[in-house]
Amino acid sequence: MLNKVWQPLFFIVIATASAIWQWSFIYALTDLFGQFNLVLIVLMFTLFFFDFSSAVLVAIMSGFWLDILGFNFFGFYLIVLFVTSIFSEWLLANWLTNRSLYSFIVLIIISTLVYNLLVYGLQSFSSTEISGIVIFKKHFWISLGYQVAWSILAALFLFNFASSATRRLKPFFLSDK
Repeated sequence: MLNKVWQPLFFIVIATASAIWQWSFIYALTDLFGQFNLVLIVLMFTLFFFDFSSAVLVAIMSGFWLDILGFNFFGFYLIVLFVTSIFSEWLLANWLTNRSLYSFIVLIIISTLVYNLLVYGLQSFSSTEISGIVIFKKHFWISLGYQVAWSILAALFLFNFASSATRRLKPFFLSDK
């Protein structure tokens, strides 16, 4: 009973802290360091190591705070993070069937691509300025490259941290009798 209360509260606090930290500190850094997407990394970590309902809670809370602090229409980040988490869950269920480091890296790379396509796509539809298709712009690919690099580094660190903290990820061998 206590676990049903504390686990969602823990995810709410983590999602809120990561969204506020993302908006108030990380976005203010230079281009290389400002592309570290803490909210997406926390979302993918939650989805990979916990479950989909916890990831949806993280997506909703992070999206809510980013929408409150952001300059896009309200619901922008809610939509982007929710669709990214649904796509990532589908990817985990249908393509990445094991919980290995390689699966985590592939998941975080593809979710970063989906996240960026959704962000820039929704921004181009909600903008009054017509500036062309975003995937043909240099800034999109540079930003995506930085985010993928940061996400891979975070995936390496977080997976090693999680594998040392739990036995769920340890390899096992079947013995012959």
